Amino acid sequence: MTTLPTSRSRTSPPPRVAPLLETVSTTSRSAVLVAGGYFDTAAGIGAFSLNSFALAQETGAAARRLHRGNKVLYDVIVNDLGMSCSTDVCTLPAAGSEETDLSPLTASAAEAGISFTVTRERNLRNRAARSMKRWLRDPAAQPLFTRDGDEIVFRSRQYEKVLAGVVEDDHVVPRCPLIVAEYFARYFARLRRAFPDCAHRHVVDINSLADRDKVTKGAEIYFRTHGTPEEEIVLVFADPSCADPLALTYTAYDF
Repeated sequence: MTTLPTSRSRTSPPPRVAPLLETVSTTSRSAVLVAGGYFDTAAGIGAFSLNSFALAQETGAAARRLHRGNKVLYDVIVNDLGMSCSTDVCTLPAAGSEETDLSPLTASAAEAGISFTVTRERNLRNRAARSMKRWLRDPAAQPLFTRDGDEIVFRSRQYEKVLAGVVEDDHVVPRCPLIVAEYFARYFARLRRAFPDCAHRHVVDINSLADRDKVTKGAEIYFRTHGTPEEEIVLVFADPSCADPLALTYTAYDF
């Protein structure tokens, strides 16, 4: 006897991506932006970039099936700064070429029938620097940041110290958590503009395991300075194979 699939079985996400979409509603429309395919221009597109982009595509397709009104966008973040961050410090080795070959990701997207945008960390850094320059003129406008000598520190509720930037002369050099907060701000602004009638907004951000510290700090900065109750960030961490991703979901209420 043939068993017909139930409505639930048709909409249930595949096991690999189910934890990434656990809180996406099946009864009301949601706007979802999935960020995968991250790579450093100095190293080029490698296994993590290709596999995380495939994971992003699978996640987006599953999100569409959860509700026929769901909207999905895809983005690839490119590290064109050469910056790498540990728990306490950011370093700036030599940056890669200005030319970026996206053809492996473009071919993957074409095969899946999707399009994607590219976000460059250099642009995010510049936007964050302008924002912090305004803050230098009026620190009272955002009391969650404080100045300690040449350092600008974010008043975190989960970390003893979050370095947001370093003052050099009359400008600020943003550090990784502030750059991450900037891309969350841009992502949610895109979702609000593009899909104002969606009741919920989700950003699914696929990262390497090494980036857990900086993206968690960035999520806290975003939610405590700009976030709204309708928004949710799913931080996904994976090894280069992306076979068994770990998903941690955050809202403004978590900070």
